[in-house]
Amino acid sequence: MTEETAAARNRLSSRRRRGVIAVNALVLTALLGGAALWLMLMSPLPRQTGRIELTGLTAPVTIARDAKGVPHIRAANRQDSWFALGWVHAQDRMWQMDSMRRLGSGRLSEAIGPTGLVSDRFMRTLGLRRLAERSLPRLDEPTRAALTAYANGVNAWLTSPETRLPLEFTMLGVRPEPWSPVDSLLWHKLMALQLAGNWPDDILRARLARRIDPRRIPDLFPAGSSESVPGLSDAGWSALIAAIPAAARPAPASNIWIVSGSRSASGKPILANDPHLPFSVPSPWYLAAIDVPGLSLAGATAPGLPFPVIGHNDKIAWGFTSAEADTVDLFIEKTDGDTAYRTPEGSRPFSVRDEVIRVKDGSDVPIRVRETRHGPVISDLIASDLAGPGEVVAFAATALSDSDTGVQSLMRMSLARDWPGFAAALREVQAPALNVGYADVGGTIALTTVGRIPIRRSGNGLTPARGWTGAGDWTGWIPPAKLPQTVNPRSGLLINANNRPSPDKYPYLIAALWPETYRAERLREMLEPRKAITPAEMVAIQGDFVSLQAVELKDMLTGIDPASERGRVAVRLIADWTGDVSRDRPEPLILAAWVATLTHAVFADELGDLYDPQSPPSPQVLIDALTKRRHWCDDVSTPAAESCEELIERSLDQSLADLKADWGRDMARWRWGDAHRARFAHPVLGQMPLLRRWATLETPTDGDNATLSRGSYRLLDKSYPHVHGPTLRAVFDLAALDTSTYQIVPGQSGHPMSSHYGDQVKDWRDNRPFRLEHDGAWVLTLAPRPVNPE
Repeated sequence: MTEETAAARNRLSSRRRRGVIAVNALVLTALLGGAALWLMLMSPLPRQTGRIELTGLTAPVTIARDAKGVPHIRAANRQDSWFALGWVHAQDRMWQMDSMRRLGSGRLSEAIGPTGLVSDRFMRTLGLRRLAERSLPRLDEPTRAALTAYANGVNAWLTSPETRLPLEFTMLGVRPEPWSPVDSLLWHKLMALQLAGNWPDDILRARLARRIDPRRIPDLFPAGSSESVPGLSDAGWSALIAAIPAAARPAPASNIWIVSGSRSASGKPILANDPHLPFSVPSPWYLAAIDVPGLSLAGATAPGLPFPVIGHNDKIAWGFTSAEADTVDLFIEKTDGDTAYRTPEGSRPFSVRDEVIRVKDGSDVPIRVRETRHGPVISDLIASDLAGPGEVVAFAATALSDSDTGVQSLMRMSLARDWPGFAAALREVQAPALNVGYADVGGTIALTTVGRIPIRRSGNGLTPARGWTGAGDWTGWIPPAKLPQTVNPRSGLLINANNRPSPDKYPYLIAALWPETYRAERLREMLEPRKAITPAEMVAIQGDFVSLQAVELKDMLTGIDPASERGRVAVRLIADWTGDVSRDRPEPLILAAWVATLTHAVFADELGDLYDPQSPPSPQVLIDALTKRRHWCDDVSTPAAESCEELIERSLDQSLADLKADWGRDMARWRWGDAHRARFAHPVLGQMPLLRRWATLETPTDGDNATLSRGSYRLLDKSYPHVHGPTLRAVFDLAALDTSTYQIVPGQSGHPMSSHYGDQVKDWRDNRPFRLEHDGAWVLTLAPRPVNPE
């Protein structure tokens, strides 16, 4: 071997060694990185066994978690139980609690940067945190003590040496501040805002009044006002609606029904409740059970609050639906110079406060909030040159009270032992307005409307009022004793599915517009003939997906004889269909596409850019247009006069062509569930490409906007995503309250690595509830920390 060859081999061997070292280094780096990532993901998971000593407890507390991750808290006294609930809420949902607090306080931008400004500006303008701070001293001492004990439990977790913050805090580079009782009140303020009736439609009606003949507005909003509206230009109204964050837009709906012992198999009442909210991850609900001497509580809590919102103790059970009351009005105010506005009594100065929004990776944003006698000026959220000359818009809402004792009511409801005590607790409710269902082991059942509902000097609140005249002013509230209430009806049956709770001759205006009654009608259809009803039957009814709205639409639309064979096949399919909106059937998809295309054809020509395909006129409005108000069928953009029958057939052909392009030629293989999917997207991790698929949960679902198992959807890219529905289902059996059943979605935990992050999605989809177990396999003891002798 020559010297040159040996040297060449040595150089090659050296390069190989360096290559091996480099590869090993890369592998080691990847392993270490993976281990670090795994540790970061797994370390925030809550400790569920062992013993932890904490300051703030008076006696040991045990927390037993069942197979679904539901904690069963056993404490020696109530204060320790509230402390322990704060601890487990923080363990499983601290990011959710902190983001709720930031949302209500107008401090999202501190964590997420400029994308939070729209929300922060609106929330600072409303001043929810300031109002919560003022409400706290109005609560009685036991409620404030409970809120303080709960906050101490949250803060004990935050300061525990073994606590690891959830991944969201690490990724955004923020830390949660200590929890306070005011933070708990913010949840109540936000819920009151989100259940405040569909007030953004007031803005839509104001815009419509400038675009179409006002006499035709009642066609789109039955019972709607055709009064002309002063104030902002159409562009101004458009900018104002864009300044309202999604979290502040109302989205109320729910079902509740109660059968008395005369209708149940056990001879005791049964109460079923399923509140409907926009889908989110984690769930807005957190199941828990509490046992202390003299009190047993179980049900759905809200992370951030120490009391069950929907649940039972050992004597009573309760639940809610939104009352759909109109508790928000917009007022056009005329200014008097830069610092005052006009009232019927003369000029009055604006109340003014200055706020500063801190923005992550950006400059601070100062805002000046003006308030009138009606409420904060929300038109200041948009550019001033969009407002009418010398006019601003104020926001009046029962949620904007600085003396709200609603959280106190929740505590008193939890402790009530009978109907008189429960009814007394309800008198504290101001906002939101609710229909409250009640049942007790003694056999009493009741359904009552509660909350502050304004009495107006004139008008019905459907369009912005002229604030300077005083004509639309609130003069008081419907007296609590005059609100609708039914106790122990002869029928043994109480039902509310957001339908009007008051009789036709009721002397007060709760709302001028009401949701369609299909769900309530379906409940009556299923319940009225039945006797000896069991809890299992109540559960089955909660999962019902027959749509009476779909039946009405199909019966009206299938009277045509299409020219195409494909059209005739589709019409036969729909005509023979029973209206069961199953995810495994093609008919719901065909009808949804047909109705969407037809609604656009009927209304979009006249509404122009005010036509929103994601929130079009309701099917009932479409039915009215095709029957009683057929002038809507004429396309005003064409010289010929179109008939409704022409539009029906043309829309069928177009929708079938679109469906063929999206789902294939074979109509029999189309499936509603392929287009109608419930999606639970994480608000932070769901925005990150590498984590989005891992943190997002999705499943095909049954139902539509009118089914009891509500499948509310919106049109998006020719699919119909399920965006709103029953986030909780509960059935309370007053014969054996411990056997009551529950479902939440997607799961108990807010940690994506937890087995309880999404373990309830399939059971929820298929309506398979579960009972809370009293003795979980995982038991954690929280004990008082010994005091060191000095």
